Amino acid sequence: MSPRMPAELRVLRDLFELRDPAPVRVRDAAYAAAGLARARSGAAALELVGDSADAAAAVRSGGAAPDPAEPRVLTFLMPGRIVELDLVPTVPGLFRAAGMVISRSGQGRPEGDVLFRHPGGQCVAELDVAGAFRVTDVPTGPLGLVFRPVGAAPAVADWLVC
Repeated sequence: MSPRMPAELRVLRDLFELRDPAPVRVRDAAYAAAGLARARSGAAALELVGDSADAAAAVRSGGAAPDPAEPRVLTFLMPGRIVELDLVPTVPGLFRAAGMVISRSGQGRPEGDVLFRHPGGQCVAELDVAGAFRVTDVPTGPLGLVFRPVGAAPAVADWLVC
């Protein structure tokens, strides 16, 4: 067998190197497409502004592993509202989600529900009179959060992994 690469394979290699987009561009294009889809649907953004998993990684020392029994605290922000959420492990593979939708000054009492989307379906938690919610048996893995206020467009968060 000849040590030289056949001309057809060299041409094919050059084509792949020329046409294969950089992964950063592909990722940016995917986020742009998701943002465009959200804008067309009329849904507001529910922005993740706090995650206890990020804070724990920053202060962890000595290579200690995080305690799996510790709740994960997530904070989301949208115009006029804050969604605070605790994910508490119950049994392997499942969480209990409990939290509160807090109104900023000048906003009325929050009404509606919080929807947890996951690959196996969805879980819905109704808000009580104080804006609190609770749902059990939220599976680990990819999770999408949607706040659906009464009389307004839903607020949708980007998917995250829990």
